Amino acid sequence: MSDTPNDPAERRREWRLAGIICFALITFVILWATWLIIRPFVDAIILGAVLVTITFPIYRRVRAKVHDRENLAAFVMVVGILLLILLPAVVLCMLLVQQANGVIENFQNGSAQQLLARIDVPSHLMWVKRFAPTFDPTTVSPERLLLPAGRAIPGWVARNGGAILGGVAGVALTFAMVLLSAFFFFVEGEAILKELAVLSPLPAEYDREFGEKFKGVIDATFRGHVFTAIAQGVVTGAGLAIAHVPAAIFWGFVAMVLSMLPMVGAATVWVPAAIYLFISASMGDRSYFGAIFLVIWGIAAISLVDNVIRTWTMRGNAHLPAIPLLIAVIGGMDAFGFIGLVIGPLVFSLLMSVIDIYKRSFGIPPSRSEVA
Repeated sequence: MSDTPNDPAERRREWRLAGIICFALITFVILWATWLIIRPFVDAIILGAVLVTITFPIYRRVRAKVHDRENLAAFVMVVGILLLILLPAVVLCMLLVQQANGVIENFQNGSAQQLLARIDVPSHLMWVKRFAPTFDPTTVSPERLLLPAGRAIPGWVARNGGAILGGVAGVALTFAMVLLSAFFFFVEGEAILKELAVLSPLPAEYDREFGEKFKGVIDATFRGHVFTAIAQGVVTGAGLAIAHVPAAIFWGFVAMVLSMLPMVGAATVWVPAAIYLFISASMGDRSYFGAIFLVIWGIAAISLVDNVIRTWTMRGNAHLPAIPLLIAVIGGMDAFGFIGLVIGPLVFSLLMSVIDIYKRSFGIPPSRSEVA
């Protein structure tokens, strides 16, 4: 007796099941191959999408000006982004190279050695030998800790010149991919969103909520962190320049980068600079004006920039409390690199949306907590 079903309807059901399994396998293979193809460019694609999300209202106005010619409007936007980023970056890189060379020269010539020798840290640590006879205070001398590292920088650059050039070429390629991705999303972004809404199994109100959360987090991250970091870098650099700190532009750039990390900030630059100015003034090399000014400037102006501009730029946007934001940013950057600055807070905020949707779906009253 054969096990093969004779009922045509039963055979159609079996073939339908086989077709679904075959289609699922083919889809999985195609998605996996697609991921392998785009994986090297994921960061660039995400950055392009972020830029488009932030600047899309401007794109709409440009598109209206050129009579709804989408390609022309997208080209104008990409050229504008290119000039807005590239020109300041070139000028800044030139200034950074110039001032970084000055920092290296100070480490290599006798002026830095004389200043560090006059600090004389070992003589102030002799008392430690009473409790630890084997302790050698000269091992913590600034001359032994800092000068060799400063003098080794040119040799390190010479040994790794090829890798540095390769890194510069990689950055240029990534930037080109960001612009290409931005052009594509300017032209096709609205169609992609409509297609995602059609394919989504979620109700339309939840799709809108996720979309609003996505845009809100990107706005909050870029306007709240990037703009605040730029402002803090500029204000820090200006304060260092007024206080006559060497390489003020270089250290202002460092402060800008560190300001992107929550609970780190520009204080990691201006506080050591103020200590350096106090030490230098105590040795008679300069007056105390620069040190006192920098302390007041750091407490008043730099902190005010952080509190005022961050609050102004993040108003009306969904954002996380300070500690979850710190975990999201640092964990995101550890997992995804620089782009984790956006992905980390985005994932946490979408998690909060999922929890909120779950509560509403099952009639659970919302809590008073900021997190969920």
